[in-house]
Amino acid sequence: LATALRYSSLRVALVDARFPSSEDPRFFAVNEASCQFLKNLHVWPALSPHAAPIHQVHVSYQHHFGAVRLTREEVGAASLGHVVPAKIIEAEINENLLSLANVTVFRPATLKTLTQENGQVQLVVETETQTFELESPIVIGADGTQSTVRQQLNIATEEVDYEQSALVTRTTLQRSHQQIAYERFNANGAIAMLPLTGNECATIWSADHATIADLVALSDQDFLEKLQKEFGYRLGRLQKTAKRHVFPLRMLRAKKAGDKGVYLLGNAAHTLHPIAAQGFNLALYEVAALVESLLEKRSKQLSFTHADLQAVHDFTGPHQSTSIGLSHRLSPFFNKTPLVTSIVAPLGMLALDIASPIKKRFIKGAMGRAGRVPRLLLNTHLL
Repeated sequence: LATALRYSSLRVALVDARFPSSEDPRFFAVNEASCQFLKNLHVWPALSPHAAPIHQVHVSYQHHFGAVRLTREEVGAASLGHVVPAKIIEAEINENLLSLANVTVFRPATLKTLTQENGQVQLVVETETQTFELESPIVIGADGTQSTVRQQLNIATEEVDYEQSALVTRTTLQRSHQQIAYERFNANGAIAMLPLTGNECATIWSADHATIADLVALSDQDFLEKLQKEFGYRLGRLQKTAKRHVFPLRMLRAKKAGDKGVYLLGNAAHTLHPIAAQGFNLALYEVAALVESLLEKRSKQLSFTHADLQAVHDFTGPHQSTSIGLSHRLSPFFNKTPLVTSIVAPLGMLALDIASPIKKRFIKGAMGRAGRVPRLLLNTHLL
């Protein structure tokens, strides 16, 4: 958000609790619209060498017939998106951020208090050496699942503990993945194998806590053999895996988007199950919508108000509901009764795979091209 406001003439204070991490093991499946936004931010050239394009998505259920194949050819696109290591995105955004004259970075810093009075928001921010008092008509809380901003506003949340964890690692392949992203459901959860540069895949294995704990306890060789058995041989024989990392999975949604000039974005507003790869893309969609509204007001020399924040929320609301609903419903769906797993789910996948018009709409939605799309997610030159 701060980087996207580089040409807005707005003065931006970025209050960050930590320095960028070079150890983040996560991977983002960045849809085509989000890739375009990163191009509009002028950071894509640095990301591109580390970004693996997705030409096809293959979804299946272990030991059952039926599969869904989503391909770039069906919608005439160069790719459906890219897989990018999270640490690469963070490093490049940070490098750009530090060169911006209109942005002041407070890092590492803690938000001590937040008060609202006379149309202004007052913040008391504490760094390791100083305490600062900041004031602005607009404050954006993009500070993650445990959002301090949300807590300061006493905004309640709706939470669902999926009683699952995600194991994340990198897997080296014997042969090319051919730019295919696989999502393979099984009785306990799902295994995603996402293409990376070279003959590697990002492996995200989600299951109940006990299953993931057992997987972490295995030796490297035993884990590799278990992964091969559960995923199968669609990627040939797996060669080796890297260090395994575990993340607990839950859904969190703030019961309101903000209050009196304070607005929540990304995980602070809604933390999603990663199964549908919606979280990061939804956050960028929200940033694009907010920036578009801010720039439009600046171009007309008008002030950005609380009412404009509500208008942004109204704009993004349908897309948020779709993304949250998809992530929330997919996770438990394949762990239902035997009737669902043996008949309903395979038939549903088979039907989607052969229903061309429905399938095209689904692909465009997955690419971030459905419904109202902020201009900054399109091939524009507004920044």
